[in-house]
Amino acid sequence: MGTDLLFADDDQPPPPEDGAEPWIVLIADDEPEVHAVTRLALGGLRYKGRRLSLVSALSAGEAAAILRCTPNVAIILLDVVMETDDAGLRLVRTIREELNNHAIRIILRTGQPGQAPEEDVVLAYDINDYKSKAELTAKKLFTSVVAALRAYADIVALETNRRGLQQIIQSTDRLFELRCMQQFAAGVLTQLSAFLRVKPDAILCAQRGAAGRPLPDGAFYVLAGAGCYAEAAGWTASPAEAVKPGAAVPPALADRITDAFRSRRSHYGPNETTLFIRVPDGHEVAAWIHTDRPLDEVDRGLVEVFASKIALSFANVSLYERLREANETLEARVAERTRALEAANAKLERLATVDPLTAVWNRRHFLDLAAAELGRAHRHGRRLSVILLDLDNFKAVNDGHGHAAGDEALRTAVVRAREALRTSDQIARFGGEEFVALLPETDLAGARIVAERVRAAIAGSPVMTDGRAIPITASLGVAEWSPAEPSIELTLRRADAALYEAKLAGRDRVCVADQPKAPDTLP
Repeated sequence: MGTDLLFADDDQPPPPEDGAEPWIVLIADDEPEVHAVTRLALGGLRYKGRRLSLVSALSAGEAAAILRCTPNVAIILLDVVMETDDAGLRLVRTIREELNNHAIRIILRTGQPGQAPEEDVVLAYDINDYKSKAELTAKKLFTSVVAALRAYADIVALETNRRGLQQIIQSTDRLFELRCMQQFAAGVLTQLSAFLRVKPDAILCAQRGAAGRPLPDGAFYVLAGAGCYAEAAGWTASPAEAVKPGAAVPPALADRITDAFRSRRSHYGPNETTLFIRVPDGHEVAAWIHTDRPLDEVDRGLVEVFASKIALSFANVSLYERLREANETLEARVAERTRALEAANAKLERLATVDPLTAVWNRRHFLDLAAAELGRAHRHGRRLSVILLDLDNFKAVNDGHGHAAGDEALRTAVVRAREALRTSDQIARFGGEEFVALLPETDLAGARIVAERVRAAIAGSPVMTDGRAIPITASLGVAEWSPAEPSIELTLRRADAALYEAKLAGRDRVCVADQPKAPDTLP
């Protein structure tokens, strides 16, 4: 989508949707010109038919006050350095932890990237984007804001759906409380008696128990009773039970209810009516009422209309029950699927960064780590060294003992090397039998000591495989990164030359690369 669709001319702004609330964007910066430029860049932006409402704060304290009274801010464009050097970062903590606002999208902007290094800030603070003011052109600002609005809209929609689902579950729980069902059923009998203008001597029955459990054939459950049958509510019975002394429902009445369920038909007698109600979800309900007279066509019509309403009411109750069960099943399936995806993502991440044979970093991930470490060394004036390691005569091991023995030799060499390295050092397989180690905050002399320790550890004892002892040694090249080198690859190239020198000198030894003399002498 081009910017011309979102940044309209002043004379023809795109009309917002009727009644659409604007997206609130908070600009927190102590430089007034930043506010002016931001308003100029975003003044005509529309997203999903809604314009932006830009709110300004010249300090972190003022921004916090605005956020406390305006919870629906979608984005905050936040400067790091305001009243204090870390005022913006402190405000991030306030937003996420004190205000507990995890929906707002935080775009951190800084004019002093060295004051708050991007890698450190992104890892330590819950922000959504990090931009240098120098790089944040109008086009990039537009992209960042639209992306943030899209994420904010999705988060708000998910939260709204979650709350709605929670309310439905709570409502469903209340509907299915026995007391609520009894009140509903009692109301049915009261209204039925009112329609028929008779005394409310009646019962309402179902072929399922109080908790929705199916009953034995011929049995029924009394949902509610009225008049002389008020005490029958909650009774589970059958015609056989009705003949027992003290039965809440007499045998004749039990027969009427049983016949209605068996024949699936209503029965109109001279002074009673047994109403069979077929619920759309497949459940069945029967009501019996003493009428004192036979019902005429008008009364029967009223009863049938009322029965259809009762059927829909019971269908709604059943629908809520299925919704609750489906929701519980869905939540379980979502949780299971989430666990499966998390496991899959962890496996994919491992495959993308770890060498499967030796379980150390692979070449690509090592170069990423090295680039990041070089950046820190360059910014803070720290020392940084690398070690290249190559197993001696490895082809002879493979040819003479087989690839399985070669693989075991590689794994053993890595285990020994890791034991000799420090916890802050990083080791990776660079290819074949070649490995590389990154030594942060280490000068050339210290790196040589570490390399000698690694060499001695590898050569300390032979590798045992299939009852055979296979001696292994390694040649190592050491180089210290020079500020004159713009990338770690140049340092690795010097370490590789030192490694080659160690090979020519007889193997099983450490050689150190010379430091470059001047930038113009670099390869």
